[in-house]
Parts: sequence; C-alpha cells; structure tokens
Amino acid sequence: MLLLLTWMLLAGCSVTKTVPEDDALFTGFTVKVDDTKDSSKRGPQMETELGATVRPEPNASILGLRPKLAIYNAFYTEKEKGLKHWIMTKLGEPPVLVSQVDTGSISQIMSNRLHNRGYFNNTVGSTTEVKDKKATISWTAHIKDPYRLRNIKYTLSDSLEVHQAIKQARSKSLLKSGDPYDLSVMTDERIRIDSTLKGKGYYYFSPDLLIYSVDTTVGNRQADVLLRIKNATAAQALQPYKMDDIFIFANYSLGDSLAVSDTIDYKGYHYIPNENYVRARHLLDGVFLEHDSLYTRQDHLLTIRRLAGLAAYKFVNIDYEPDTTGEGKLDAFVYLTPALKKSLRAEARMVSKSNNFAGPGLTVSFRNRNAFKGSEVLNVEFTGSFESQVGGRGTGTAPEGVEDTVNTNLTSYELGVQTTLAIPRIVSPFNLRNLRTEFVPQTRIGLGFNFLSRSGFYQLNSYNATYGYTWRPKETLTFDATPINLQYVRLTNTTIAFDTLLANNQYLRRSFENQFIIGGIYQMTYSTQMRKDRTSNVFNRITLDMSGNVVSGFQSLIGKPKPTEEEPRVLYKDRFAQYVMLDNDFRHYLNLGEESQLVARLATGVGYSYGNSTTMPYVKQFSVGGPNSVRAFRARSVGPGTYNVPDSVAFSFFDQVGDIRIESNLEYRFPIAGFFKGAVFVDAGNIWMLRETGKDGGKFEAKDFLGELAVGTGAGLRVDIEFFVIRLDLGIPVRVPYLPKGDRFVLNEFNGSFSGDYGMVLNIAIGYPF
Repeated sequence: MLLLLTWMLLAGCSVTKTVPEDDALFTGFTVKVDDTKDSSKRGPQMETELGATVRPEPNASILGLRPKLAIYNAFYTEKEKGLKHWIMTKLGEPPVLVSQVDTGSISQIMSNRLHNRGYFNNTVGSTTEVKDKKATISWTAHIKDPYRLRNIKYTLSDSLEVHQAIKQARSKSLLKSGDPYDLSVMTDERIRIDSTLKGKGYYYFSPDLLIYSVDTTVGNRQADVLLRIKNATAAQALQPYKMDDIFIFANYSLGDSLAVSDTIDYKGYHYIPNENYVRARHLLDGVFLEHDSLYTRQDHLLTIRRLAGLAAYKFVNIDYEPDTTGEGKLDAFVYLTPALKKSLRAEARMVSKSNNFAGPGLTVSFRNRNAFKGSEVLNVEFTGSFESQVGGRGTGTAPEGVEDTVNTNLTSYELGVQTTLAIPRIVSPFNLRNLRTEFVPQTRIGLGFNFLSRSGFYQLNSYNATYGYTWRPKETLTFDATPINLQYVRLTNTTIAFDTLLANNQYLRRSFENQFIIGGIYQMTYSTQMRKDRTSNVFNRITLDMSGNVVSGFQSLIGKPKPTEEEPRVLYKDRFAQYVMLDNDFRHYLNLGEESQLVARLATGVGYSYGNSTTMPYVKQFSVGGPNSVRAFRARSVGPGTYNVPDSVAFSFFDQVGDIRIESNLEYRFPIAGFFKGAVFVDAGNIWMLRETGKDGGKFEAKDFLGELAVGTGAGLRVDIEFFVIRLDLGIPVRVPYLPKGDRFVLNEFNGSFSGDYGMVLNIAIGYPF
C-alpha cells in the first residue's frame, strides 16, 4: 500500500519532470472517423484500426497513473552506471514527447489504410493541444461511401490443369459482389487459392503468382476485379507433383555428411543411418508423406508437427527436390536433430497438488527422452515437501496429546517417488488406425508411492499404479482416459489424540480405513488459451472418477453376499472403495490490454459413495482454502458447510473435507514495472457433505448454500520471469461461514495483522493460481 501511494505521489507531482522546456509530454490521442456519408457504417471499426497506426504510443498508464514514467523521473540521472541508472533504465520508462510524433506521416498512413478499405477519396487531419507541458493529439478522418465490387472474373483456360483446380474451388471465394473493396480480403483470396493448390500437389506455386486488375472507372462507386496468373510464371509452378523417394535422417546434426549409402529400407522409406537411436517402425507413425502420393501442404505440416512432438528430437525440417529420373516427382528429405537424451533436475518450489496440499518442497527428477528407442519418456521423480502458512485459524494452545506446532509452523510433511513412462503412440490389444492429428497420442504408465505425516495425528502410505491414454483430436480439445487406476491407502502410526477422534466419529473412521481404489478416471479438456490474439479465452476441464464397480460386479457374479456397513466386501483383507465423482473446472480469461487480464473461475464437484462404501475415501474428498483456493483461509480450513470445528481440531489444523465443492474466484491481473505484476482478487467457496455425519451444519442444503460460502479478498504480487513465477497473495477474510447468522461478515473486525481467527493469510506459491 505504501508503495502504491508513493507511485501516486510521483505520478501526480513529477510526471513532466524530465520533459524539455520547449517540448511536451505526449499523454494521449483520439481518432474520429466521420462516417455520416458511409452506408457501411464501419466508422468504429476504422477508428480502432487507425488508432493502431499511432507511433510512438504514450507512456504506459494504470488507472490514469504512469508508474514506469514516475520511476524514471524519480531515479533520473545523467550517469551511465550505478544503481539509480539501473533502476531508471530497467524499471522506468523515459517520457514520450510530442515532438517524437510525426503527425504528417501518421495522417498519410491513416489515409492509405482507408484507401485499402475502399475509401479512395478520404481526408485525414490532426490538431495538437498542449496544456501544462502535456499534449494530446486528435485525428479526424472524413470518408464517403466505399467503392464496392461489381464483377469478379478469373482469367482461366481449360488447357492447364492448374486453372481447372482454381475453377473447382471458385465457390469458396472470399470476394463477393456488392462487398466493399478491401485489399486485405483480396490478399487473403490469393492465399486461399495458394492453399487450395498446395493441397493438390502444386509445390512450387505461391500467392504472388496471382495478380489483380481493378477497374474503378465503371461508375457509381463500383469496381470490376480481374484475377489471373502472371504470364511469366515458370512451368514447374503450374504442374502438380507426386512424392517419390523419402529419405529420413533419424540422427542428424549440422555438418553431417548427407551420403545415403548406409541406408535401411523400411516399408518404402529410406531410413538413415540405422536404428541405433529411434527405430523406424516407431518413427513412421509420425510421417504422413507416402511414396507415389500427391504432395500436399497438409501432409507436410502434419508430419513436421507430429515429429516435433516426439521428445527424442528438438528440431525437425523437411526439404524437397525434383526427382532427376521422373517428371512431376519430388524427393523428400526429413532431417531430425536429437534432443538431449538424459537429464537430472533439482527444483526447490512451493508445492500445490490436486488434493490442495501446499507449501515449500524439493523435487529431484531424472528424465530419459528415448528410453527404449521409440522416443518414450521415462521420468523418475522424488519429492519432499512440508506446509507453512501465516495467519488464520489455528492459533492458541495445543490440546493434550497433540504436538505444539506454533513455533515450528510445520503442519505436515510429505515424501514420494513417482515413475512414469509416456509412450508416443497408442499401445492397445486392438489394432487401431494411426490418427491424423498434429498432436502425438500417448500411452501413459505410472507407478508410485507417497508418504504423508500429519504432525501429532497419523501417517498415511499411498501406493498407485495407472495405465491410460492421452490424445488431442484438435488444438482446443484433449482427452485423457485412464481405464486402469489402482491405489492402495494405508493408515499407520496414529496418535492417541487421533484415535480418539476416530472413535468418536464413525464417518471420519470410514474415510481413513485401509482400502483399495480400483477403477478409472476419464477427463476432457477444452481450452482456447493458446490463441493469444483473442480478447476472450476459456478453459474447461471435466473429470469423471469411478472406483469399485468392476470388482463389485465380479464378486456379485461369483456369489459374494451383498456388502453391509458392518460386513463390507474385501480384497486381500481390506475394503475396496466404491464411488463415482464428477468434477468441473471452468475458467474465463478476458484480456483488457497488452498485459492486463480479468480471470473468472468456477470449480464444482460432487462425489457419491455407494455399494461397498458409506463414505468417500479421504484422499478423494474435496477441501477448500489455501493458495489456489479461497486464499483468505488456510488450506483445508473451510467447512463443511457451517460446521464450527472444535478448538482442539482447529489448532492442529486437521483436515476438513467433504463430498461437494463449490468454489469461485475473480482476479484482476495487471503490470506494475518490469517483471513485477500485481493482482487484486475476490474468492468464495465451501464444501458440504451429502449425508449427515454428526457435523452440525455440514450437510448440503440447496436453499442455504449461497449464505454458507466463505468469502475473502486480497491483493497479490507476482515476479513473472516468463519461465518462472513466484507468487505472494495476501488474503483477508470477508465472510466466515461457521459463525452464527448475522455475525459472519468479519471485515469490520480486520485488525491488519496476521494473528487471530480473522487475521490476514500470506500465501507463497509458484505459478499462477489458475
């Protein structure tokens, strides 16, 4: 807050400090297009387009403040080294002067832009207003009705095959009679025709071989357009090509000899030099160029993207040369440059996992990117972590039998090892065809062990094994199917305090029983986040998790008695869990500027136990609170419902989990200076039980859930170095659901400290929360 006030003071008092006496600070501009005589009414669209031509842009501003300019002015020095010079140049930004704006040239550029949009007779002018050494510039453009296309003709003959190919695709032309003349559309039409021809074997064709003739003298503000192929076009550009020999250099590096004497012929491909790196049968799943097939740009790009998706390679390139022995034939040369095969990595980080455990940790991982000569990625990861947060509930005196952790601030520690093998193809007992998608399908095999120690309560051992598939039929859609998901959870070394809790709470005891989780997890993700040019992007992930159905069905077939709460069905003397869980995570990203963004998130989930289980397994239940959840509350400290956890359990920070989760977040992200980013946020959420469990107010009631949401707000600082983000979020409780109605709004009790039940919570994490 002090830093923000300082910036406000600097921005308000010294914004023109370094502006020369005979100059002014360029603070802004407007562009007005007078379209009263334009029937297309494209004035607002043209204003946006013309505004983008103004250079240089004014100094960056946030809510009317110019923090980078304020830093530059505050630390201004004529010295070319030292701390002040570094801050001035790295974090600051020099004033943009009105003398740097060439209004005449910009007006001409604007006029040309209007001309390209069909406004052949236009005028553009500007005025500059200077007050208190601050200048604004106003541009005004006057336009009339644009010229419109009348007749659109292609000069095509039947003597050449290329003309027939263009004629066949004429119905998809972007040029329509009656549309305004638009140079960009005409350019796109040339690209469309070129793309069509590239899909029919015309390797040497290019858009600049097409030329337009435009006649604007036909009257009534109309234009006739004629499109033709240049007369001087080379013969090779006018004929389609087929693929002949395809050479694959599977272990290529710059400077290698391109001799092809040491070659393996495999299924019609020339594989060079041998199979000592990646075997040909595995590599060819990503090659869509085939002997004697027509060359197409689609097959070319698909091959490059699929091969580039193999972890064994870092560079992929394909060259083509005319075959010397056949007319209309191309030879393809595929060059694959290997990536570093093995790597060892150690990473200190703040851990945040799907079960909401969060805190600092250490990960050491070994990776082999070509484990079995098929670009398989073998990853062995060792992890260790513990939790640490500041503020929130849990201050006071520890109950008898529970370790006092106030001084150490250590609530749990976790150790684990996970081995995964990602195979870049579908490994299945069924003969599946190779998918024509640019994304490499994967078969995933996993095996791991995890050890969790909750101070003063228990230790939990978890073993897991998975077998699944990942594939992306298109850029925005990803499917994950894990038909084999095995997990065994075993509770050990419980303390007297924890045993007492279990004895008094049958629901809790069932959650912590030693049990098997045997089922499948199915996930679908839709995301447009990779499209950086869009103003609005969405992310939505749906997860279906099921367990116990196959085992229960098999035991029913062999005559096992129906399970009861006292006599459940077992597998190797331990119960197996039977449940279904559905989870949905939706996010919306609204880009408000080059670096400013408004992000909204809604996460909902429900888990239902049945048959052989009366409760969801502890490791599968939902929780709320922590650095990626409702940040004003400590991890797993909210709910269920309005349940007010006893002081003995609250102190020890014991888990509060449930069958239903509803959580929402709204966060505004903005730049501060350099790699420093800021955020303000509001979070809300809670968990509930589907059944009565002895926790007062813990069961979900549809009519009451909105009033039972925990609400928090706060601000954050992020150090974003592109490949690494350190995040500090300061959360402040607004509404506490476990308090009596009428007393849940606690913002007026905020004391500005990290102590007490309603104090601030500092969350330290790596990466953005969502």
